[in-house]
Parts: sequence; C-alpha cells; structure tokens
Amino acid sequence: MPRQLLSQEIIIKTSIELIEADKNNSFAAIARELGTKSQALYNYFPNQTALNYAIVAWTIKSTTDQLRQNFFGQAGLKAIANFAMAFRKVALDHFYLTQFVLKLPRSDNFPEVNAAFKELKTIFNQLIATVFTDPQKQLLASRCARDLTIGDIVNVGTGWFADKTIPADKSFRQILEQSLRRIAE
Repeated sequence: MPRQLLSQEIIIKTSIELIEADKNNSFAAIARELGTKSQALYNYFPNQTALNYAIVAWTIKSTTDQLRQNFFGQAGLKAIANFAMAFRKVALDHFYLTQFVLKLPRSDNFPEVNAAFKELKTIFNQLIATVFTDPQKQLLASRCARDLTIGDIVNVGTGWFADKTIPADKSFRQILEQSLRRIAE
C-alpha cells in the first residue's frame, strides 16, 4: 500500500480490517498494512492497549449509532426483541471483531469506552422502560436480554448451535420474548 497520511481513524479502521480477517492487529502488522514504520503509530496511540480500547470504543459507538437510527421512536416488547435481533446480527456479521470486543475487560482507564457503552446501554434501557416501570424488573429485563443476546452470539458464532431443526435466530427470539413476558408478569 502506498504511504498515506496517518490518523487515529485510519489506524483503527486498518486494525479492524486485520481483526476481521482473523489476523494479528499488532503495531507491526498495522504499519506493514499502511506502508509505514510501527514507530509512527506511537504518535497516535501510546501503546497497543490504548489502540485496542480505541477499537472497542469505535465499534460500540458505530453500532450504537446504527441501532439508534433503526429504533428511534419504537417501543414495547417487540421493539426490545427487534433491537436484540439487530444487535445480534451486527455482532455475528462481524464475529471476529465481536470476539475482540468481548475479550477485553472493562476498564475505567479508557473513558471513551465507558462513554460508548453507556450510550448503548441508555438506548437499550429506554426501550426496556417502555415495558417495565418497576426498577427491579427493568434491571432483570435488561440483564436477561443482554445475557441471552451475548450468549446466543457466542454460541452461534462459535458453531455450538449445529442442530438446524429450529433456526438459531428463531429460537433466540422466542426465548427472549418468553423470558421478557415472564419478567413483565
């Protein structure tokens, strides 16, 4: 690749391309991809950890922006299930990136990551609040939906749901809706 001007965004996007190709996203690999020296990346990120968390922040923020546009103004159990289905689809369509995001532990050292997750959680909790008014039920519904969604993403993405008798997306939606209705009772 010919030399180009570097920026945090270019480095993040190149790193994501490597991750989604199931390749190492080290500074050396990114620099090779960009046609520069790995030392040049240190002008934008102090270390690999900072870059990795910047990738997480960018991924969550872009997913949140997409979901916000698709679910603005929706309400009810169906909207919650549709939101979870859309999130699941994005995560499965980019499974290597999803694994990368899930692998990194939460840290207070990267406020941009916490802000991105908070924004996603806020949108989701607004949907939850359209059905559940009791704070304890809201928390249960939120945890239930998140647990089921992440569990399904991991199981489907890693190939654990091999039985095609019931398509995984249909069983996920059915289990999610039944669980949320049960919490609402």
